[in-house]
Amino acid sequence: MFKKMAVSCFTMHIAFMLLSIISSDAKKPNIILLMADDLGIGDVGCFGNTTIKTPNIDRISREGAKLTHHLSASSLCGPSRAAFLTGRYPIRSGMATRTFARSCIFVASSGGLPASETTFAELAKTSGYTTALIGKWHQGWSESSLEDYEHHPNNQGFDYFYGYPLTNLKDFGSDARESLMKSIFPYWNHQLITTFLVLFICFTCLYSTRMIGLALYIVLVIFISSVLFTLHYAYIIRYKDFNSLLYRNKELVEQPMELSTLTKRFADEGVEFLENHRKDDKPFLLMVSWSQVHTYLNTTKEFRGRNKHGRYGDAVEEMDWGVGEILDTLDRFNLVDNTLVYFTSDNGGHLEERNADGEVHGGYNGIYKGGKAHGAVDGGIRMPTVLRYPSVVRPGTVIDEPTSLMDIFPTIANIIQTKLQPKLHIDGQDIIPLLSGKETVSPHDFMFHYCGEDIHAIRYRPRQGLSVWKLAVRSPNYLPGKQVCRFVCNCRDVVVNDPPLLYDMTSDPSELRPLDLSRYPEIVNIMLKAMDDHKNSIIPQPYQMDLSRILWKPWLQPCCGSFPSCSCADKKYEGKFE
Repeated sequence: MFKKMAVSCFTMHIAFMLLSIISSDAKKPNIILLMADDLGIGDVGCFGNTTIKTPNIDRISREGAKLTHHLSASSLCGPSRAAFLTGRYPIRSGMATRTFARSCIFVASSGGLPASETTFAELAKTSGYTTALIGKWHQGWSESSLEDYEHHPNNQGFDYFYGYPLTNLKDFGSDARESLMKSIFPYWNHQLITTFLVLFICFTCLYSTRMIGLALYIVLVIFISSVLFTLHYAYIIRYKDFNSLLYRNKELVEQPMELSTLTKRFADEGVEFLENHRKDDKPFLLMVSWSQVHTYLNTTKEFRGRNKHGRYGDAVEEMDWGVGEILDTLDRFNLVDNTLVYFTSDNGGHLEERNADGEVHGGYNGIYKGGKAHGAVDGGIRMPTVLRYPSVVRPGTVIDEPTSLMDIFPTIANIIQTKLQPKLHIDGQDIIPLLSGKETVSPHDFMFHYCGEDIHAIRYRPRQGLSVWKLAVRSPNYLPGKQVCRFVCNCRDVVVNDPPLLYDMTSDPSELRPLDLSRYPEIVNIMLKAMDDHKNSIIPQPYQMDLSRILWKPWLQPCCGSFPSCSCADKKYEGKFE
């Protein structure tokens, strides 16, 4: 009898444990992360825009929280996204740069987010989540051989990937007058360079009787001319064909991409992922990384000509429609209450961007100074961010405290109940206490704003009072009388502020009135010491954006078909969207 009772008790105990585990898994929230590309904080309705309709992004804000002081770790997409994925400043992963190039511009380059880095997708996957990335990646592709996929999303924690390795670029569009490569190399002409070399050889030959020297010169000019011709062919004429690539996991399904239907395809893939998810009991993490509103701007016919801001406004409204498709699917499957939905941008609007006819194709950053690639001014790093999490966040919450895109990493770790490895130096902070109202002050004492490998500014939030201080040690070298650069600002051509410029961002968010440093010596000294301490915490890593890593490598060039006639279309969506 006692044996039967013991067996029965043991069985009940095991059953209770299993039920607890199942119940625990069921309580794990789903996570949806939506990221725009180059969207300005002034482009969204809930942040004050009255001329572009964004009802779905506004809905997230209304039903959750609006973060008015949410900062990216970089004002450019590549390093900003690396920090977002890992919760670490880009300098820690080698995704910062010490050269003029700050992001990959070739698929067939070897730099990228190291596989040794831990992403939030990997955290989720090890906690039993199904993970997917749809859209832009821009964290590298292969490293040593064509199909090693060292930097591929599937190798960084994402079970499913549908998107493009690089980014959307002006060269990928249908207007031959618009070209990023021609903007970078406006005077590139291999014929002129070759002619110059030939004339140089002839001139030298007139004053040289050494046949060996003549032969060496001839070999040199043939070699250089062939290299220049190859580069000119591959990356001025054929840049679109070789870099506008669309993948499903590791299968190249479209080359070049059809840009006009990308937003609808990404929304469709997101909806399909959610539909497939309801068939199993595993929680999910879905990241949709929209192609909009990075140039080249293109939409389906349905959205063309709808907005007074031309193709830019059309693109924002189409992206907002895509956000709505995801939200509506959550409603349909009763997933709202147990799903965290987060929307943001990777960096600010590109103020200098124009199309070939002079139409503005960059975003609006509201009252904030500067924009995309402008170093540490807030227009380039203060993101239009909204978040909905019904079990934690009250509808209509507004968070004015400084937070960071890097905070998403430790916040996810918290809500999925995963402990972070002690060896990881995470710069983000868990913002659940702030979102829930348990805390009212930012979890960050300091934030450090980089441009490349250099710190351009430090932000300080004291534990008392309301002020948020910003000390700018470097500033963009703007065109005279303007707050823009010629095409895009870079991290080397800057103004070194000696002495630094101090701003109270609470009363002067536009960074227009630098304060008298002599009145705030304690604040300045605290910030400078924090910067030194932070620098001492950096462990040097190989620079992923060094010239040797970002240059085109022919052996890494993907091709759908027979090289160099690379072409294919995604059969799944042929004729589906117009």
